[in-house]
Amino acid sequence: MQTQLDEKTILHLFTEIAIVEHLLRNRYDQSSPAGMTTGQFGILTHFIRNGKSEDTLSLLAWAFQDSDEYMAEKIASLVQRGLLAARPAPADAADMVVAITEQGRAAHAQAVEEIRPEVESLLEGITMEDLKTSLRVVQEIRRTLDNLPDR
Repeated sequence: MQTQLDEKTILHLFTEIAIVEHLLRNRYDQSSPAGMTTGQFGILTHFIRNGKSEDTLSLLAWAFQDSDEYMAEKIASLVQRGLLAARPAPADAADMVVAITEQGRAAHAQAVEEIRPEVESLLEGITMEDLKTSLRVVQEIRRTLDNLPDR
């Protein structure tokens, strides 16, 4: 079922998503749960969310829409802290296989626990049904973006 486009509502929706992302990122970075930036937390979340223990640097860069070089810098900082491990990719010497460590899983869990009280406070008064509906809509938008051809 195609919804008739209402440009004002669509612009408002994407503006609100951008504002929420910006405010959450700033709050997270100010408190730095488990001593991680949002970018580092996002990489660990990628592994947890997908149920993968490893991925290649190039696929991580693609998933985050980052350059391989920028992703390599973020991964190096997590490897240095023991949260990820990296080794050369057997099929491509220019790539590397990146794996989340048990220490990385523990740091992710710690960060989630540290931000839990604030998240609960932020969501106070919003029903679980509304959250699930919002999640479903935002996931559909993300899936569509994920499947767009690269520019």
